[in-house]
Amino acid sequence: MIDDGLFDPAATLPTLADDRYVGRGVLGEGGMGEVRLYRDQVVGRDVAMKVLLPARQRDPRARIRFLREALVQGQLEHPAIVPVYDIGATASGDPYFTMKRIRGDSLRDVLRARAMRRSGPESGDARESDAVLAGRVAAHSTRQLLEAFSSVCLAMEYVHSRGVIHRDLKPSNLMLGTYGEVYVLDWGVARVLHAAQGGLLDTEDIPEVGTRVGSVLGTPGYLAPEQILSSAVDRRADVYALGAILFEIATGAPLHARTAKIRPSDALTEANPAERVRALGLSMEPALLSIVAHATAHDLERRTPTARAVYDAVRAHLDASGHDEDRADAHAHAARRAADQLLRAKPEDEAGLHRMALREAGLAMSLKPGHPAALEVIAELLGKPPSRLPTSAQALADHTRHLTARRGLREGAIARFSWLLYIPIIFWLGLKNVGLGILLVGLSMAAGMFELWASRHREPSKWVMRSAAVLALASMAPLSFVLGPYGLLPLVVLASLPALLLNLDRRGRHWATGAAMLVLAVPAVLEWLGVFPAYGVQDEMVQVFPAMVAFDETTLRICMLTLCLACVLTSARLVGGMRDTLQRNESRLHAQSWQLRQLLPRATRESEDSSV
Repeated sequence: MIDDGLFDPAATLPTLADDRYVGRGVLGEGGMGEVRLYRDQVVGRDVAMKVLLPARQRDPRARIRFLREALVQGQLEHPAIVPVYDIGATASGDPYFTMKRIRGDSLRDVLRARAMRRSGPESGDARESDAVLAGRVAAHSTRQLLEAFSSVCLAMEYVHSRGVIHRDLKPSNLMLGTYGEVYVLDWGVARVLHAAQGGLLDTEDIPEVGTRVGSVLGTPGYLAPEQILSSAVDRRADVYALGAILFEIATGAPLHARTAKIRPSDALTEANPAERVRALGLSMEPALLSIVAHATAHDLERRTPTARAVYDAVRAHLDASGHDEDRADAHAHAARRAADQLLRAKPEDEAGLHRMALREAGLAMSLKPGHPAALEVIAELLGKPPSRLPTSAQALADHTRHLTARRGLREGAIARFSWLLYIPIIFWLGLKNVGLGILLVGLSMAAGMFELWASRHREPSKWVMRSAAVLALASMAPLSFVLGPYGLLPLVVLASLPALLLNLDRRGRHWATGAAMLVLAVPAVLEWLGVFPAYGVQDEMVQVFPAMVAFDETTLRICMLTLCLACVLTSARLVGGMRDTLQRNESRLHAQSWQLRQLLPRATRESEDSSV
């Protein structure tokens, strides 16, 4: 008898022999007991011995629950349940039990290590133990974890068939062994059904322990809602926990937000896995999302009824994805083969092989997101585009070039028509030769009408663009009749030429450059020959004889300033408008390039970004 008169379960247990077990250290500690490593001298093997924590030694309920855990675990004979070797009491009368020593990592540690691998250490002074853990367990793939999870489901189906409800399934109670073993741990709060309730364990040897009023058995985040209301739950409470664990395996995040204290209002609010995925900005395969949604339904009639049903659904998904993986590997292999052929391909064959490699890699990625071989091909091809632009890409480039050319033609037409604004200035100066004035304005209007007509073409040809540039430059020649061939004419030609060159191909640029030189040279030659005399020198002073206008000193200064400012504004508008168009196209190309880089593995993407 102890304390309040409850029966002491250790009173009838055999006492631990002093010479059988030799202590070798502590393996771990839980909420109720400490697990120590011992050497079994009789059998010659290492065993794990669990003993009550000193602080719980005088708690009668703790002692009863401890013995109950050992008996329940010992009577459940399944490969996923750690076998119990021996149950007894220490010399001081405290209960203990020995069991198989298992090596491996808990699912909680594996998920934590995978999260560390995805996001990296939160700070530069991350604990060394975290890095060691990440290196040891981060190799577990999602498929391997799903395989292990399916083994847990079968183990729980066996446990339920024996009339036992675990009631505290969570990642920290699932152990992944070094050699592929899977274990379900911690049976301290398990509910055991009696024979009348369908239970198959020898319940006569398993002591009962009462649950204090208001206490809740289980762990927040994996706790079924009915566990808040009653401790007399059935197998569907474990199914709920399995659904929550599956969500965490698939996404790396818990189904429920972590809370330090159980709040019934939180646990009784039904989780929506799809909304949780969207809120976290994660992704989850639809088949697994459906399994989780059914397993965690609050309505017991809608919840997946058995752990076997969860197993069957996960197994069906794995079988289907296994077929998809085979197909993904085949597509990735085809992508690699096409990428290797690119190294020896002729220029005219590059586009077809490039397209085939990217298409096959894309198919592999659609079947198996993150396929490493497919990602490697994509990263390689994105960094080395075809030397010759493919037909479809060339068509898109031509379309963009035509849009830019049409914009340039419209801007040029506006510049030509702007000469109409100078007619009042010409009359103010005094028009000496009406014919020359009509020639100046007429050629400008003709060039503007031609550019406007050309801008309405969906695809202005090279010849049209060249002709428009030559005609625009030719329309400037009559300006030599204002201040001669060395006055206003060179300023206007130089202000207009850069914008014209932006829209021309190489030969067109040669044409425009030649036309500009002729526009400047021909009036100069004619002036030298005396056909259109414009300059004279007297007493070391240059005299200008404008053929078209007459002006005095004041009007000359005003006219020159106005025309110079107009040339600056016209040039700024023409070149600035073209630059805006080119910059928009450039920004769109950079945005498309950025989107494509997001397909790359994170390390490769960050490496490329840092090299820019």
